[in-house]
Amino acid sequence: MRCMDVLTYGLDDAKLSTIAAAMPSKQCQVYNADCFTDLLATAAFAIIVDITQTSADDLSTLFDFYAEIGDFAETVILIGAATVPIELTGKIKCFSDFDEMADKLKYLLLAAHRRQKKSENFSATLSNAILILSHIRNTPGISTRALSDQLEISVRSVQRYIETLRVAGEWLEYDSELKGWKLSVGKSVLWGDF
Repeated sequence: MRCMDVLTYGLDDAKLSTIAAAMPSKQCQVYNADCFTDLLATAAFAIIVDITQTSADDLSTLFDFYAEIGDFAETVILIGAATVPIELTGKIKCFSDFDEMADKLKYLLLAAHRRQKKSENFSATLSNAILILSHIRNTPGISTRALSDQLEISVRSVQRYIETLRVAGEWLEYDSELKGWKLSVGKSVLWGDF
């Protein structure tokens, strides 16, 4: 399963077909979880649960899980009469029945997909910056081109990430003798070397 998928629980084949027809992209798939805990353990951009098919303990576990996370990227949709904890109000969408949700489904899934893509882009950006810092820390004098090749991103992107790391407090400098990047004092703020 990828983050381009919708995970459901407690829905019949007709409802799954309705969801599949409303998907925002042909790469997106609908999966019906056999086990309620799969909802928490599997990546998806949206989770749709018929709470009439869940136990009170399972629903409590779901609420506890998302309350602990706080800001989560996936869209959680509950079908049925649910009393959502106050800290999750507005974060979890509730509908009294499937038909009420079906009227808004295409919009809900499109918004959820866009939100997930935005979250993934941020994660990729953060990941690239950390990888660049790691390479510079472990290989003083590494060139911009070598960083570009290792991360499979453009030279200009490497330069932007290095500038972002500098703004974040890293003391990065270009060493003309080594013809590459190094930490000014050989220590990283983000790695806690100070």
